[in-house]
Amino acid sequence: MDRSAQVVGLSVVAVGALAWCTACRAPAKCYSNNVEELESWKQISPRYAAAAGVKEFGETNLQAKLITKRLTLAGMRERAQAFFSLMNTRRTMRFFSQDDIPQDVLELCLAVAGTSPSGAHHQPWFFAVIRDASVKFKIRELVEEEEKVNYEKRMRKSWIQDLSSMTGETADSRLRSANGSPLKPYLTEAPALIAMFKQTHSVDAAGKRVDNYYVNESCGIAAGFFLAALHNVGLATLTSTPMGSEQAIRQMLHRPDNEKLFLLLPVGYPASDATVPFRTPLRKATNHLFAML
Repeated sequence: MDRSAQVVGLSVVAVGALAWCTACRAPAKCYSNNVEELESWKQISPRYAAAAGVKEFGETNLQAKLITKRLTLAGMRERAQAFFSLMNTRRTMRFFSQDDIPQDVLELCLAVAGTSPSGAHHQPWFFAVIRDASVKFKIRELVEEEEKVNYEKRMRKSWIQDLSSMTGETADSRLRSANGSPLKPYLTEAPALIAMFKQTHSVDAAGKRVDNYYVNESCGIAAGFFLAALHNVGLATLTSTPMGSEQAIRQMLHRPDNEKLFLLLPVGYPASDATVPFRTPLRKATNHLFAML
């Protein structure tokens, strides 16, 4: 990851969002259960819903009854294991095929991100999907220029060392220029580049400022949902935080002042010659990740 551990750490929450679908062992089973699963978690509209006054962010003064249906214990275990097995194959990708990806699938993955929880349900994020090659090239130029400064002046030596196998001296040679400066080929090679913005505040229809809450936490969870949704359909990404070029990218994409660039996420199929850092073990042992207290 490119300096985004503080963000994607929150995305552990995200894995539950897709569990009912990704845990299916075969596509046919997953689709056949689709209607049943939707009906097992459903909101019952309150009696006076039609006359309710709708406020900002879809809020009303009413409460809806939520009907749920529990899975069997065997079903829970099957889904939990299947979903973990799926997500445990996820890797951060820096080498992408230039083959196009289906727009409708990408849009559904972005819609999944929109189902994540957020402070006061304000959903303080915006995803800008960039497909234009010239715009991606300009962004890559900006990011690589600032990254050179980051490695030379801004970043701690310990951080640079920790990134060695990902973007540094022991990384794939395609990620370094002749003079050792970091290269970001994934920003132009991936068919889609997603600029995720956090909204420090919102503006209502009358132009009045509306405060947002827990913005970083909310955006981190939404990013995690998005990563899980992409991996569920066989697409790869990278969580990149382009230190130093955030404002220039925002202005290039004509986004308003209340938005700040949160992440750059190239999206596509892994390249046939893709590499990833070899780690053994691949991840921390579970006893270092959680405990039953």
